[in-house]
Amino acid sequence: MPVREQQVSEIWAEVLALPEVDVDANFYDLGGHSLLLIELVGRLNQKLGIETDVVTVLEHPTVVDFTAHWNSLGASGPDTGTPAKADTATAVDR
Repeated sequence: MPVREQQVSEIWAEVLALPEVDVDANFYDLGGHSLLLIELVGRLNQKLGIETDVVTVLEHPTVVDFTAHWNSLGASGPDTGTPAKADTATAVDR
């Protein structure tokens, strides 16, 4: 499922306690730090239904870069652009 810059920008603004975030602004230049990064990743995953991680945001620290990277990934696993799975059944349950 593709993510939109507007969605990502709103989440970044929320985490950084800013009224809005320019899509080209670097997370760290806007006041981000390691604890906010962890919070950002959690909110991105929860609100967008994705499974990203700290490293991905570190490597793509702007909204435009993160969104472009995420949307360019294939659909072959949890860290490759697929939505978070709602099915939590284990192999034993099946």
